[in-house]
Amino acid sequence: MKILLVHNFYQQLGGENLVALQEKAQLEKTDEVFFYSRHNDDIREFSTFQKARFALDTVYSRTTSSQVRQVVDKFRPDFAYVHNIYPLISPSLYHTLHDCGVPILQVVHDFRPFCANGWFYTHGRICDACKNGNHLHAIRNKCYKDSYTLSAIYAATMDLCRRSGALDKVDAFLCLTDFGRGILTELGIPPSKIFVRPNSIDASQIQPAKGPGDYVAYIGRLSSEKGLWTLLRALEQLDGVNLKIAGTGPLENELRAYVRDRQLRDVALVGFMSGEEKWEFLRNSRFVVMPSESYETFGMVVLEAYAAGKPVLASNLGGIASLVENGNTGLLFNSGDATDLARQIDTLWRAPESVGRMGAYARKLVEEKFSPEVVYRQLMGIAQQVCGSYGSKAVH
Repeated sequence: MKILLVHNFYQQLGGENLVALQEKAQLEKTDEVFFYSRHNDDIREFSTFQKARFALDTVYSRTTSSQVRQVVDKFRPDFAYVHNIYPLISPSLYHTLHDCGVPILQVVHDFRPFCANGWFYTHGRICDACKNGNHLHAIRNKCYKDSYTLSAIYAATMDLCRRSGALDKVDAFLCLTDFGRGILTELGIPPSKIFVRPNSIDASQIQPAKGPGDYVAYIGRLSSEKGLWTLLRALEQLDGVNLKIAGTGPLENELRAYVRDRQLRDVALVGFMSGEEKWEFLRNSRFVVMPSESYETFGMVVLEAYAAGKPVLASNLGGIASLVENGNTGLLFNSGDATDLARQIDTLWRAPESVGRMGAYARKLVEEKFSPEVVYRQLMGIAQQVCGSYGSKAVH
């Protein structure tokens, strides 16, 4: 098929950027792909005029509209497969593709345009104040990067996106877990437009662990929604359990100071890791902990842990909880509850045989359910269903 793949890259390398690139490589094996992308790094090079127009272009980008029309005229895609559109591509993409008769499949990586920051989370707590369409709350609370200006831009963008009917022009919303599907249903998206299709990982390229490991591993962004304070409070209740935290982010200095001041000798912050260093970090762990306290739609770290042959201890919140089979591929604990987390850490730490069994099962699961080939077939099935119902509006 001919696929128009769309993604607005974030400045910080993260899971969504990596997923978009991985899917591009997978699609190009069998299909003809045109990759329409923008990168937030471009904002640093904006002229004075471009900076002045930034707010308007975030709400509706005429550049996107013009460029996408040209792409459609020349490439004539069967469908558009969309990852992120904010802020440079903008919701104008939906209007333009619909006018051109191109079916739109939107991956739900977060919960924009229902929330300015996409996570229903602000100032250390879950918040759904804008859920019903009043985005003024986002401005009052400075929900996007703690900025009135940026929050106002995103609030206006989210508001117009919903009021203009842009979402009605999306033909399929691809949620990554059943949790995401439930949220979108609550938000009023027709169930007939909602599909569940996860991210993938090629476990065949990853050597699994052979031993039980000698530390608990956290790997990811160091920010408040990830539940790191709960994790440290849990470790303070335990003796002889080693924790290694890999990653960087806005909480790094505070976390290091806390570990130093509390003399938490069993806790080490080991910095950002990628490539083979990351895989060695996962393989040498006993299990991976994900104490998230926000509505994350997915957790690539869960799949990475499984591929490395390690179980996951996760909070019972959001899409991450949907990926953990409690008792089979890991354990769940009550989100934000340091005492419950400490209890579950202690349970796994003292049961290396159970950890080995769970890790082996997790590896088998990720090979069978989350392989690129399996997930690709799911995407094509959804695309054929959507394109088949498109009728005479389709470009071909």
